[in-house]
Amino acid sequence: MKKFSLIIVLISSLFILVSCDSYDISKILFIASVGIEKQEDQYIGYFYLPLSSDIGKNDTAENKGQGEFAKTKGESISDLFYNIQAATSLSINFRHVSSIVIHTELLNKDFLEELFDYIKYSLSIDFNFYIFATKSKMNDLFSFKNPNQESVLNSLLVSTSDSTSLFLVAPPMHFLEFVRKYYLDRSLLLPLLEVEEIWTIEGEEVKNFHCQSAIYYHKDKTKEVTKDPRSPYINTLSEFVDKINDTTICFKDYTCKPKYEDEAYLSISFSYTYYKTDVTISREDILLFVKNNLLEYIEKYKESDPFDLNYFSRLNQKSYSYDSMKIEVKIESN
Repeated sequence: MKKFSLIIVLISSLFILVSCDSYDISKILFIASVGIEKQEDQYIGYFYLPLSSDIGKNDTAENKGQGEFAKTKGESISDLFYNIQAATSLSINFRHVSSIVIHTELLNKDFLEELFDYIKYSLSIDFNFYIFATKSKMNDLFSFKNPNQESVLNSLLVSTSDSTSLFLVAPPMHFLEFVRKYYLDRSLLLPLLEVEEIWTIEGEEVKNFHCQSAIYYHKDKTKEVTKDPRSPYINTLSEFVDKINDTTICFKDYTCKPKYEDEAYLSISFSYTYYKTDVTISREDILLFVKNNLLEYIEKYKESDPFDLNYFSRLNQKSYSYDSMKIEVKIESN
């Protein structure tokens, strides 16, 4: 009984100590996302600041879809993070960074390993964030305007787990997965953010951005996957729509699982629904259609090793090849 009383006292003391935390949140500047590009011989860092209209919509929000960010320059990644702290009297908090956006020109061994080292030895930034890439200018990306009066940047880069349907070719990759695959010489597929003009309001140019593309990074080489219609067949969206001979078909419960045994092969299964009832497409035609999509994708991107055959060849002491890769497709009962 005494031991139980002691535990209650300790727990009560813990709650008292927590409630007496003395930091003032009004003196802290939280960073939600970071973008890094290079101009001439300097890195440029963009630090996205979440606004009230991002965190919770209210009648007094003045954001109107305009992103806000701080910008710094430096000769190293550590310079970027140090210089933003030196530019304000507020305490900068990087513990809630949700994403880092890397310009595609920086997808190389020197930059990535400098980034890994900084994050590894820095106590200011948490590992729990996602990696994106972009070909657009970071200034355009981080200073977008959205006529819907809400931050789409927040939806894509801050609430990544809540908006998976927005990533049409590749889902966000967690930083730790990125590092692990990088050091194992595996293929990395990153969502590619693109900025585009969507419409004009009262003569003002309005831009938005999307994730309808991706980019492979493999052994210091990149290859872009731009809105490729075959991507859903590889990236296993559980449900997506395509057309066969002008007939719209919804693929459901779709899975694409690579297997590495004596030979490498893909095991694909799905069910489907027609959007029209007067169709004559046979199951065999649908199976062939899916298989051909996969073969075309593999042929186009095999130099990027999308199924990590090099890695699994080393791991299993086999000699896997895309030219001999088997594809097994089956339709589940509809």
